[in-house]
Amino acid sequence: MSSEKDGLFNVIIVDSTANKIITSVFARTFKDFYDKYDVLEKGKIIILSAMTDRSDEWHENFLKSFKEKVLLSDPAVYVEVALYGTADDDFKLLLVSEHDDIVNKLKVVTKSVETTTGLESEVQLINGGLWLMQDDFKASHPYSPDDYDKTSPLEQWKSQHPLGLQTITQMETKGPLSKEWVRNLLVNAMTSLSVSSLDLIDEEIQIQEYDDLGDGCVLMATWSEGSVFVLWDGRGHVDINLFAYEGLDEEESEAFNRWFRGNTSLRVVLYDEHPRGFGRVVSYKHDFDPDVEPHWAQGK
Repeated sequence: MSSEKDGLFNVIIVDSTANKIITSVFARTFKDFYDKYDVLEKGKIIILSAMTDRSDEWHENFLKSFKEKVLLSDPAVYVEVALYGTADDDFKLLLVSEHDDIVNKLKVVTKSVETTTGLESEVQLINGGLWLMQDDFKASHPYSPDDYDKTSPLEQWKSQHPLGLQTITQMETKGPLSKEWVRNLLVNAMTSLSVSSLDLIDEEIQIQEYDDLGDGCVLMATWSEGSVFVLWDGRGHVDINLFAYEGLDEEESEAFNRWFRGNTSLRVVLYDEHPRGFGRVVSYKHDFDPDVEPHWAQGK
């Protein structure tokens, strides 16, 4: 369908008479012969199609490809709208558009379709285009931290009370593991800890084992100043959750994990650490001084 403006196309419908060859040639013309806006009306183009079953999957591939290779940049979007009725009526409406107000346009279109057909609609996907590159871009007003109200962030900062450190490690191996082996690994790793929570206490630390659910086991060791939990899935995956109030840092945690791996083929696939406490803690205990304001709040 062409518009009244210079005969440019603003609506293209890929219906049941189209095939892969025709749409492929259509798309290639823009790549090899024409600038897209020699044929399509800029900012107004809409390409519509429908997919009734998986045999029409090429419609979806065509529209995605056209959006990514021809229209390319924002505000180009690819949209999927599911329409529900009886089992025989269900299908998916596909469209590609350059309208910069596509969300409101979709509201109007889907409401019209529901009223006309009696089907229910659901917008399942809106996939936008690439951001437009602006060479030598200069903001009309560069914002700095001083332009923002720091009252709420500063209240949160002062409310926190960091008490300790938690580290979470995931390890995996393709080699064999067993409950006894995992328990021995934990015992060995415990001897590597030189944090004050183990150095300065007289209490005996017992390792408790739970293996009555699933193929693996859970090992737990707690003491007054910390804890460690080990979860083995019965195959090749191990989770380690280590916490201590004092003395635990990245070096200690790495030593613990190194001793835990021992001579096995276990390898670390995830490592994360978190300060723990109360008052919406975000700061490590050794970095936080409640009497010192953070640098971003100074001068205010």
